[in-house]
Amino acid sequence: MDFLERLNPYRRVLLLLMDVGIALISLFLAFLILGKGDVIGDQQAPLMQGLLLMAVVRLVVFNFSGLYRGIMKYASIDDLKNIFRAVSLGSLLFVVMLLVLRAFHVGSFSSFPKWVLPLDYLLNIFFIGGSRFMVRALRSYRPSAVPEAARVVIVGAGDAGESILREIHFNPRSHYEVVGLLDDDPNKRHKQIHGVLVLGSTHDLEDVFSTYDVDQVFIAVPSAPAELIRRIVDQCRAHNILFRKLPGVRDLLDGKVTMSQLREVQLEDLLGRDPVSLDLLSIGRYLSGKVVLVTGAAGSIGSELCRQVLNFEPVRLVCYDHNENGLYTLMQEFSARPDRDRILPVVGSIVEAGRVEWLFRFHQPDVVFHAAAHKHVPMMERNRDEAVRNNVLGTRLLAEAAHRHGVGKFVMISTDKAVNPTSTMGVCKRVAELLVRELDSRSQTQFMTVRFGNVLGSAGSVVPLFRTQIARGGPITITHPDIERYFMTISEAVQLVIQSAALGEGGEIFVLDMGTPMKIIDLARNLITLSGLQEKVDIDIEVVGLRQGEKMTEELWVTGERLLPTRHVKIRVAVPDQEAEAVALNGRLENLLAAVDNGREGEILRHLQELVPTYTPVQGDNKRF
Repeated sequence: MDFLERLNPYRRVLLLLMDVGIALISLFLAFLILGKGDVIGDQQAPLMQGLLLMAVVRLVVFNFSGLYRGIMKYASIDDLKNIFRAVSLGSLLFVVMLLVLRAFHVGSFSSFPKWVLPLDYLLNIFFIGGSRFMVRALRSYRPSAVPEAARVVIVGAGDAGESILREIHFNPRSHYEVVGLLDDDPNKRHKQIHGVLVLGSTHDLEDVFSTYDVDQVFIAVPSAPAELIRRIVDQCRAHNILFRKLPGVRDLLDGKVTMSQLREVQLEDLLGRDPVSLDLLSIGRYLSGKVVLVTGAAGSIGSELCRQVLNFEPVRLVCYDHNENGLYTLMQEFSARPDRDRILPVVGSIVEAGRVEWLFRFHQPDVVFHAAAHKHVPMMERNRDEAVRNNVLGTRLLAEAAHRHGVGKFVMISTDKAVNPTSTMGVCKRVAELLVRELDSRSQTQFMTVRFGNVLGSAGSVVPLFRTQIARGGPITITHPDIERYFMTISEAVQLVIQSAALGEGGEIFVLDMGTPMKIIDLARNLITLSGLQEKVDIDIEVVGLRQGEKMTEELWVTGERLLPTRHVKIRVAVPDQEAEAVALNGRLENLLAAVDNGREGEILRHLQELVPTYTPVQGDNKRF
């Protein structure tokens, strides 16, 4: 603890007296400079009286100027501005009082030399400002070689990189030593920031590792593309060097960058998704002050829908799910919110007609987000009747209740597996899409569907499975080396679902821009790397073959559909062949549901193929889930 910290209770008084002392010294020096090193006899009286007046003026102005709210060791340009304002105000007040005293012929102020004042003003700025930055320089002094300090390379010589570098430099307790920066801007190369050289571009990282004894790499580029992060991560892993990065631009809410924001590189960083921009006004118009119902609220998509819908201040949010434990966990999460009284958990199944009718009659929702569904492909192959009952009949019960009770918007969450389906789960979601569109044609309710691919980290998805397999030492199992899927983050998917509903007028099937599909084997390798392991050294990847109902690649629109743009760059509308859809649904849906009630497996499969002619069941290993 240093001297100022020990005297912390008296800090303000000590600093005030120090600044007043500097002000008096400045005035005395101004007289000396004008007198060429001496104070001429007739100037001694004005000097002594001026010092007394200046002490009073500076004491009052400095005390009430807010000059002592900052911390000297963190002195900045803002502190210099405060000093400029305080000194300027003090000098102005001194001049006013000097003129008043001259007018009344008080003391010797009539002979006070006028050129002393501008010189005194400049000296005050110089000495008081210099004292602040001198303290900062002394507090932040570190020897050129810091014992046991981790040697760091900062990738990014922009504002974020400068902030990280400044925090390391001006923190004497920092355990980091920055050996250089890297930036792909050619205009920054071989320039210095706070005395640290920009060594080259990110392509020179390998050479930097060979030349310098680097322990860690900080990626200080909030908008860094996934390709760049992957390349840096791969090189760091190859040299056994630790790496961390700043979060994305959308996570840096106040724009300020600090060391504490550096975090481990996550899988989402390697996915390379651009931040989503939302039309908050249009979303607010249909959600704010409304009753919103979310089905499947305890699931990954449903719970994120609940979180984001609450940002738009609905009058009530009804969270509906048959998973009691999941709902309990969600309510525990919301328990600390100030608006928790608006959130109502309701336990129930979407296939219970009486419960669904009560739900709509009692709560009278204005907007429904239907996220409840059975989603596991191999599991639904072995439970085809339950897949139809939940994903088709459950959707029908909800949609018809929404129609009867005058719901404003009904948004169904669909999947890329509904496109030219090869699985029971996928074909059931396709039938659900058809029935929602058909109901829209005869209802005042705006029915719409949002279709997208896989979301990273959702319950039961491939990412949690791979992490579990890594934790137990492997192997990681994939179905085929060339199998690939579309991925986006849960947050991004839900934001686009909410935005789609704002765009929709009824009958649309919105298709989200999923970017470029990723091979599952590459996803597995990225997870191995991020876990600090090496493939074939620490953990193996084992190919086990396709499971029943699985595709090699997924699609986002059905054969015959046309994709049209919307006002949002990441959302398109799939325009179907409506005549073909009408023929497909005509009477066959009732036959399908009757087959489910009677438990006739063969008839269920036949009716599904009649309803969705593009459904082509894929055989595979039906013993693995």
